[in-house]
Amino acid sequence: MRLTPPVATEIIQRARLVLKREVLVADERGVILAGNGQEGQIAVDALRACQEGRIIRAAWGEEQVAWCPFVYEHRTIGAFGLIEEGIQVTPEAISLLQGLAEVIAHQHFLHERIQPTERVRANFLHQVLTGPNPDPSETYRQADILQLNLRSAQALILIEAEGLEQEATRGDTNLPLDQKNQLINEVCERIRLRILEAFKNNPGNICCYFGNNQFVLAKGIGGEGLTTRNTTRFLVEKADYVYDTLQKAFKDTVFSVGVGQYYPDLGGLRKSYQEAKLALTVGTKVWGTGEVYHIKQVGMFVTLANVAQERKAELAHQILHPLLRDEQLFKTVQTFLQSGLNLTDAAEKLHVHRNTLIYRLDKTKKVIGLDPRVFDDALQIKLGLMFYQET
Repeated sequence: MRLTPPVATEIIQRARLVLKREVLVADERGVILAGNGQEGQIAVDALRACQEGRIIRAAWGEEQVAWCPFVYEHRTIGAFGLIEEGIQVTPEAISLLQGLAEVIAHQHFLHERIQPTERVRANFLHQVLTGPNPDPSETYRQADILQLNLRSAQALILIEAEGLEQEATRGDTNLPLDQKNQLINEVCERIRLRILEAFKNNPGNICCYFGNNQFVLAKGIGGEGLTTRNTTRFLVEKADYVYDTLQKAFKDTVFSVGVGQYYPDLGGLRKSYQEAKLALTVGTKVWGTGEVYHIKQVGMFVTLANVAQERKAELAHQILHPLLRDEQLFKTVQTFLQSGLNLTDAAEKLHVHRNTLIYRLDKTKKVIGLDPRVFDDALQIKLGLMFYQET
């Protein structure tokens, strides 16, 4: 059991109110956790107070400080440095500070030990999606106990609420930790429940808050013969729907959404989460917040992220597959890109009429969802062709 900076900060705030004194708080190693902007410095006399279990009076900079060991549950976990300012610290003041600190520490440690059910579920799902490869049978067993339906066909949608935690606490950095967490939890729960209600609380869906203003939705997909390709439109439609629902319900919050593709089994769910995260990160970086980004729409802008070459090539094939299998269309697009998106130059090089070229480019947009005449789309196609040809 260790003292943390949030606990130390709250002890100092209470001490100012009750004792009308400035206080430093150090951990059992003598490292100052909070107080007068001296965090991270090592106070040797604080360490001595912890080791010897007694008050050590010594100079600290220009101040005279009384270092008092802080004992919690029969163990010394840190020390208080009471600045004496010409008035010696009384035993009564030390006893009062010790009592205050015990109450504060107990509240924080209790909050860490007894986690709300929803946080336990969120932590479990986060571990499943981001931790070492889990054992499927054990993971499903634990998920069943936590009433998390991971056995359904699902894909991941990641939803970011811009500035959520700061808005929930009104930007007050001096709030006690328990009060801060309560405010954040209340707002997050309203959003989480609204997401689930949007899909009529279907048991095939899971929604958890992962922290850092992000919610993850494991969206259930019904039907048979499900593949990565035939579920894309469904997932984009559902992501658009939940985005519109949240924007209407929480008008003052900007939401951004990243959508992964469907892949079978637990390993596929992990892959879908990484795609949703990548789509959200790259999409907001390139085009900005307040939009829905599917991994295929983000496409080859994955070069802005740390993605393996093999994964880039896989995405390139998924996005450009209809183009790659049509030799005439492929040659047309390649020539158009090499001509700097100039219709006249490309038509001359291809020996076709300008209207024929326009028809083929329209067909390209229809089959791959990217228009070579739009700069951002053309860049994605060009990057995709480059990654595909490098394999």
